[in-house]
Amino acid sequence: MKGTILYPSDAPMQNQGQIALILHAHLPYVRHPHRPNSLEERWFFEAMMETYLPLIDVFRRLEQDNVPFRITMTLSPTLLSMMEDKLMQSRFEEHLKTSIRLARSETKRLRTNNELQNVAALYLERWLKWLHMYRQCGGRVIEWFRHFDQKGWLECITCAATHAFLPLIKHPVMAHAQIEIGAREHERLLGQRPEGIWLPECAYSPELSPLLQASGIRYFMVDHHGLLTAQPQPHRLQYAPAMTEDGVFAFARDPESSHQVWSSYEGYPGDCDYREYYRDIGFDLGWNDEAEWNYIRPYILEDGARLNTGMKYYRITGAGSDKTPYRLDWALHKVREHAKHFLDSRERQLVQAQSWMDRAPLVVCPYDAELFGHWWFEGPLWVEALFREQHARGEQHEQRTKFVAPSDYIAAYPDSEQTDLTFSSWGRGGYADVWLQERNDWIYKHLHHAEDRLLQYAQRLRDSWGFRPVQERIMNMALKEWMLAASSDWAFILDAGTVTEYAAERTRQHLGRCHLLLDMLEQGVYDLIQLEKMEAEYPCFKTADYRLLLPDSSSPRRTDMPFYTVLQPLPPPPSTSPKAKVTLMLAWEFPPLIVGGLSRAVYDLSRHLAEKQCEVHVVTREVPDAPSYELMNGVHVHRVALIHSVTPIDFMDWVFQMNAAMSDGVDALVSRGLTFDFLHAHDWLVYPAAQDIKSTFGCPLIVTIHATEHGRNHGRIQGELPQRIHQMEYQLTEEAEHVIVCSHSMVQEVEQIFSLPRRKITMIPNGVEIGAESAAIQNLSGAAVPASGPPLLFYVGRLVFEKGIHVLIEAMPRILQSVPDAKLIIAGTGPMKQELEGQVQAMSLGEQVHFAGFVQDDTRDALIQSARVCVFPSLYEPFGIVALEAMRFGTPVVVSDTGGLAEIVDHGVDGYKALPGHIESLAWHVTDMLLHPELAAEMAATALYKVRTQYDWNTIAVSTRQVYEGVIAR
Repeated sequence: MKGTILYPSDAPMQNQGQIALILHAHLPYVRHPHRPNSLEERWFFEAMMETYLPLIDVFRRLEQDNVPFRITMTLSPTLLSMMEDKLMQSRFEEHLKTSIRLARSETKRLRTNNELQNVAALYLERWLKWLHMYRQCGGRVIEWFRHFDQKGWLECITCAATHAFLPLIKHPVMAHAQIEIGAREHERLLGQRPEGIWLPECAYSPELSPLLQASGIRYFMVDHHGLLTAQPQPHRLQYAPAMTEDGVFAFARDPESSHQVWSSYEGYPGDCDYREYYRDIGFDLGWNDEAEWNYIRPYILEDGARLNTGMKYYRITGAGSDKTPYRLDWALHKVREHAKHFLDSRERQLVQAQSWMDRAPLVVCPYDAELFGHWWFEGPLWVEALFREQHARGEQHEQRTKFVAPSDYIAAYPDSEQTDLTFSSWGRGGYADVWLQERNDWIYKHLHHAEDRLLQYAQRLRDSWGFRPVQERIMNMALKEWMLAASSDWAFILDAGTVTEYAAERTRQHLGRCHLLLDMLEQGVYDLIQLEKMEAEYPCFKTADYRLLLPDSSSPRRTDMPFYTVLQPLPPPPSTSPKAKVTLMLAWEFPPLIVGGLSRAVYDLSRHLAEKQCEVHVVTREVPDAPSYELMNGVHVHRVALIHSVTPIDFMDWVFQMNAAMSDGVDALVSRGLTFDFLHAHDWLVYPAAQDIKSTFGCPLIVTIHATEHGRNHGRIQGELPQRIHQMEYQLTEEAEHVIVCSHSMVQEVEQIFSLPRRKITMIPNGVEIGAESAAIQNLSGAAVPASGPPLLFYVGRLVFEKGIHVLIEAMPRILQSVPDAKLIIAGTGPMKQELEGQVQAMSLGEQVHFAGFVQDDTRDALIQSARVCVFPSLYEPFGIVALEAMRFGTPVVVSDTGGLAEIVDHGVDGYKALPGHIESLAWHVTDMLLHPELAAEMAATALYKVRTQYDWNTIAVSTRQVYEGVIAR
């Protein structure tokens, strides 16, 4: 049982304001057994010397003097693992002894400078004390934290196992594993299950609530804006916790108290009398003096790289580079002043809050623990002064506040307002900007793929292999490797731009080892030497258990949350009726993977063919979160797994790997009894597989060319890659019995560039799904066109040069001259995104142009319906499905007079066609649509009729089936 905190003149909680001081102690797992004296291990050593041992010393003094204190403290599982590790304990003691030698040497070197020598003596005295404390507990500093936790002075809480940014984990069951293993490690090392958790980076999303509840977590911390965006917004704001629908309490950071301590400019740490962090002899000595260099050389890295030694002699002094020597007595005076100021500020704040609160108000003050001691040298002394001042006020009956842990507050007030908290973090921007942006976004596709494989092999291990000790060890180690790769620290470092190679290498290393272990399971060859080496190198998380990944584990399942898809066996080949024709389609993208228009076109065609007595099997590449086989609207979808590499591979190598997997997948289907009448390949990316399957099984090949490299490059095939693609397109059409294209312009294009006979080509347009939405607007009139609100222009598609978005942006100033309040939304992603954003900023159009990024279909449809005009200014467009999507909703369109777009739109009848690449032409036609809504509505109604009568997928499926029959007849 925890001890009871006894405060002098302990008034009832209801009459006192409450303060929760929360310190988040965390470091990434930086154990490197084969690299002694590494920079990264120094992070741990410095934190021990400057933060954790000084805080323990403060706690010991307060306890010895009977000064009550109550602090909540996270001890992250990675930090606990290093504190527990015998190798790290030994290395830290050696580092401490080396620092003591340096301090002794400094007291001699500075014997003629009394001010600096006094500072050196201060360090020598401190570090000798830390060495004595460390040896006193046998290196097991965890025992000190456990002691204060059991006494009730501390409330120790946990964190996700490797401090992963939980909302960016793909599968909730994997996030639950991070949470549950963190809780288990906490219980193993500190003796009891944690009541609270510090969500890494304070990052919360609603999917986490049931996961926390399932692990017995009662509370967590969120940033202040996390409550401001909650629905409904709690009436008590940040002065009391809110509660999720699963009964977990959310405590919000108080911005005022945070600023007072966090800010190095306006907050306490920036005071002129405190020690200057950025002046260390590791950087100051030996630049122009060889003797000084030889002196400092043994105390920096072996390769000569400079680093902090801990010997810092100056106070902050002022903003300039001139610094005066540090005075501990001056700093201690400021510590006491700032402790009083903090308490006075909280009392004023809490008294004000009490005037309208229905319960004792609470101020939550969470900080990174390393602020105290490492960055702010006097931080631990400030913590001590805080509680001594609080104790003195209590003895004088002037105490108006009380320090509590979150669990204390929950015990006093078990009922809280329930609200739906939205996604938030305490990072830059308040969301995920730090951990998901262009410098680190590459991490997540690899992490997510590893998640998929871990879940698949956990299921296989249970269902197929049973529970065997070696296989379980492999799975548990693979899980650890994924967890270590998922640490938010690596993405943070990549964002900050410091030691980025190390962060990237750690991510790649752990993911590579994870896949290596899973490959052992797949191949049935268990390299025990390699396994033991990995286990010895990273001996962390003894409670990690892959069974947490199984669906019948303690992780919760909710019907509204997608968990994961396990490997499913291929179904037996369906019986085929004599009249049915079996079509095997090859497509490199297929829903839910949507890169461009090809995915939707293949999906719509295949499902409508399935309604026309065609049995359709689509072979495509694997998609995270999608099953390896499923029957989707009558279409048999087979997703083949690719061989994945942690390091990026050449694009063409990836293409050939995908095709090899497709060929193997078809071989497996045929071996299980499937036969097919036609092979239908979509675009050049599946050419190698199509050629292999045709030659192996002798089936007729039909090819749909959705676009050409010749067209994308405006006839200029330059460079090795475009030439290879062009050659593969040529070979694909040559191998085909028949070629389908989607527009008359494409007929001419493939006929000319591939030297195809006209009889070998059929034009079948793509279509759109006509549903209830178009029936509701088929009788459009001018009155139906929205006239209120700013006129909205909308573009959706890939952000590539041939789509002409840059032309539309260039046209915006001319449009704004006539329609000043017009706004443009650009939806989609692609390689030109940064360039286009830069163009918008350079033209000062940031207020008028918004980049929406990738949008789901329902969002796309809503934006189309909200738009006054949809604009598609392509320079090259084989078909132009997006124009049809706009037309089916009755939204007026302006397109470029090129390719398939030119064939879809009749100029001035059902839309406008602007000259391709012509800024003035595009601006005039868009402006005319905006200024004449009645005319625009008439064109939109005509366009809707055209879509319903000419671009229906049922008609298109029949035409495609006729091509199949014609090939058979020939």
